[in-house]
Amino acid sequence: MNEPYKFASMGVRGRLLLAFLGISMFSLVAAASGLYSLTQVGSALNKITEQRVPEALSWLELSRRVESVVHAAPALLAVNTDSARIEISKEITSQISQLEPFLHQSRSYETEDEKTAMANVLNLFADMAQNLLSLDELVKKRLTIVAFKGKRIRDLSRANSIAKRMLAPGERILDAQMADLNRIQEAAESNKLSTEKSDLVNSIISLIPQQRAVLLVDSIHNNLLKITDADTTERIDVLIFPLKKYLKELYEVSLVVSKQAKRRLARKVALLEDLTFGQKSLSEIRKNELTVIAQAEALLAVNVKLSNFLTNRVDFLVNSASSDIEKSNIQAVAIQVLNRNILIGIAALSLLSSFLIVWLYVGRNLIARLTALSDSMLAIAGGNLKAPLPDSGSSDEIGRMAESLVVFRDTAIEVKENNLRNIETARRRLVDAIENSSEGFAFFDPDDRLVLCNTRYKEILFPNTDIDIEPGTAFETIIRRSAENGNIVDAEGRIDEWFADRMAFHHDPGEPRIQQRSGGQWILITERKTGDGGIVAIYSDITDLKRREEELTTKSNALEETNERLKKAQVQISKYIDPHVTEKIFKGEFTAELSHQRKKLTMFFSDIKDFTQFTDAADPEDVAKLLNEYLGEMAQIVRTWGGTIPQFTGDSIYAIFGAPDSKGEREDALACLRMALEMQKKMKSIREKWWNQGVQFPFEIRCGIHTGMANVGNYGSEGFMEYSAIGLNTNLASRLEQACQPGEIYLSHASWALVNDEILCEEVGTIEVKGFHYPIQTYRVLQPEVEIAPES
Repeated sequence: MNEPYKFASMGVRGRLLLAFLGISMFSLVAAASGLYSLTQVGSALNKITEQRVPEALSWLELSRRVESVVHAAPALLAVNTDSARIEISKEITSQISQLEPFLHQSRSYETEDEKTAMANVLNLFADMAQNLLSLDELVKKRLTIVAFKGKRIRDLSRANSIAKRMLAPGERILDAQMADLNRIQEAAESNKLSTEKSDLVNSIISLIPQQRAVLLVDSIHNNLLKITDADTTERIDVLIFPLKKYLKELYEVSLVVSKQAKRRLARKVALLEDLTFGQKSLSEIRKNELTVIAQAEALLAVNVKLSNFLTNRVDFLVNSASSDIEKSNIQAVAIQVLNRNILIGIAALSLLSSFLIVWLYVGRNLIARLTALSDSMLAIAGGNLKAPLPDSGSSDEIGRMAESLVVFRDTAIEVKENNLRNIETARRRLVDAIENSSEGFAFFDPDDRLVLCNTRYKEILFPNTDIDIEPGTAFETIIRRSAENGNIVDAEGRIDEWFADRMAFHHDPGEPRIQQRSGGQWILITERKTGDGGIVAIYSDITDLKRREEELTTKSNALEETNERLKKAQVQISKYIDPHVTEKIFKGEFTAELSHQRKKLTMFFSDIKDFTQFTDAADPEDVAKLLNEYLGEMAQIVRTWGGTIPQFTGDSIYAIFGAPDSKGEREDALACLRMALEMQKKMKSIREKWWNQGVQFPFEIRCGIHTGMANVGNYGSEGFMEYSAIGLNTNLASRLEQACQPGEIYLSHASWALVNDEILCEEVGTIEVKGFHYPIQTYRVLQPEVEIAPES
C-alpha cells in the first residue's frame, strides 16, 4: 500500500518524467550511434566546410540584408514627418554599415568568374548606397513641399471659415425673412400686408448674392482640396479650369453685397486667387511634389534593378560553394547508410514504448480528464455559468485546476450580478436626467418608432391635453395627430403638404428648424441621426427670444423713421443756418451755449456798388427777386469752396474760412481768394442775364479779404444765438471791401503773403483803418481768364 501511494502522490509531472526517462534510454543508445556516424562524416567534410560553407552563408546573408534595405527604401518615400525620415534613414544607413564586414571578409577564389562576380558585387553595392543617399535628399525636399502645402491648406481653411462666418448672418436673416414671407402670404388680403410683403421680397433679393457667395466659396474650397490630392499634373490643370470661373463669379458677387461685406469679401477673394494661381499656389505646390515623387520612384526602380543584379551575382558565388559542398556529401553517404540501419532499430523500440505510455496513461487518464475540464471552461466562457464541472478526483495538477474552475465560476456569477445592478442604476439616472430637462427630448429607433421621450416633449406637442405618447408609436402618427389638433400654425389648411415636408426634414435632418405653435409659441427643432440609424430630437422653446426679436425690429423701424425726419429737418435748418454749422450741430459737435475762441481766419466781405440807388428806383418785388437770385448764386459758391456764411446784410455777404473746420492757414486763404474770383466771374454772367431781362443798372461787386486772429463762436442770448466771428481784423476785411473798386478784389498784406506764389497780385498802396496805428498795405488781385474749380 505504501508504494502505490507514493506513485499517486508524484503527480502528473512526476509520472510523465519517470515514463520519459525510460524512453530516453533508447535515445542515448541512438545518440551514441549517431555520434560515431557524425565523427566519421565530420572528418570527411571538415576541410570543405571550414572554407566554402562560411563563404556561402556570408553571401546569402549579404543578399538577404540587401533585399531588406531595398524593401525598406519605399517606406522612406512614404514618410510624412522629418523625424520619421531621419529615423528610417538612420535605420537604412545602419543596415548598410552592417554590410561592410560581409563585403570585406578575406576570401580566396581560384577562377576568374568568381573574381569578376566579387568585383561586380562591390560596385553594385556602392551604386545602391549612393542612390539611397539621393533618395533621402529627395524625400527631405518632398517633406519641405508637404509642410508648405499644409500651411497653404490651413490658410485655405481659415479663409473658408472666415468667409462662412462673415456670410452666415445674411443666410440666417434670409431664412427668417423667408419664414415671414410665408406668414404674409397667408394673410395677403390686406393692402398693408401687401406692402410689407413687397419690402420683404426686396430685402430677400438683396440677400441672395450673399447666399450665392457662400456656395461659391464652398466650391472653391472643395476644388482646391481636390487639387492637393490630385495624382497627375493633367488632373490639376482640369481642376483649375472651373476655379477661374468660380473666382470671377465670386468677384462679381462681391461688388453687389453690402459695403461692409464687400471690403471683407474682397480680401477673401484676393486670398483665394493667391491660393489658386502663382508660384505659391496649391496647384504649383502639388505639381512640385509630384515631380519629386516621380524622381524618387525612379531611384527606387533603379535600386530594385541593382538589387536583382546583385542577387544574381551572389547566387553565382553561392552556387559555386554549393557545388563543392555537394562533393563532400557524396563522400558521407556511405557512412550514413550504415548508421541509418542502427537508428531504425532503436526508433522501432522507442515507438513501441511511447505507444504503450500514451495508450495506458496519457489517453485513458490525462486526456479524458483534461477534455472534461476543457468542455466546462468553454461552456463558462460562452456565458453558461450553470454548466456542470468535473470532479477534482485527485490532488494532482488537473485536480487543482478543477478546483480553481469552481472558484472562477462562482466569482463570475457574482460579477455578473453586480454588473446588472450597475447597468440598471445608470439607466435610471439617465431617464431621470432626460425627464428633468427643460427641453423636449425624444429618441426614435431605425424603424422610426418612439423609444423614449420626456414629459416636456409631450407638453410641447400636445399642450393642455391629456394625450399620452406610448413607446413604439410611429413618428408620422405623432406629428400628424399634433397637426390635426391645430397645434402647428404652419400646417393649418395644408396638413398633407406640411406633413410631407416635415417627414422629409425628419429623414434627412440638417440645420435646426424653427416652428410656430398655437398660442404664439415658437419651437426650435434639432434632429440628429445616431450611428445605428436612429434619430434623437430636441425641442427648445424660443418664444421669449422671438418676442425680443420682434420688439427689436419694431424699435429699429421707429429709429429709422426718426432718423429720416431728422435728415429732413437738417435740410430745412441748413437753409437758415450755414450747412457746416448745421452738420456739426446734428453730429453733436456743437453745443448751444454762448462761447467763443480765438482762431486765425481768412475773412471775406462783398457788396454790390450803389445797390441802394437801385432799390430806391426799382419796384420792391423786382428788388427782392434779383437780390434773392444774387445771394443764392453767391451762397452756393461760398459753400462750394468750404466757406461759412455767418450772415447776409442786405446785398452784403460776410464769409469766413478756417471755422468751424480749417484746412490750414494757406489753404483757407487760397480757397477764399478763388471763391472771390469765381464770384466776380459769376457776376458777369448774372449782369448779362439781367441786362437781357431789361435791367439797365450796372451791377458790379467789391470784395475785401484779410487773414488774422478773430473771436469765433456763438453770440446772442440764451434764447437766440448765431455763429459768427468778430474783432478788429473783421473790421479790416470790411474796410478793404469798402476801399475796393467795383469789379475788383483787395487783399491785406497778411493774405497776400499766403497766396502770392499762386495768384498774381499788384500793390495799390495803403489805407487807414480805425483801430490800427499804422497804414495797411493793400494789394489788388489780377483776375486771369482761367477756369476755376474747387479741389475735391
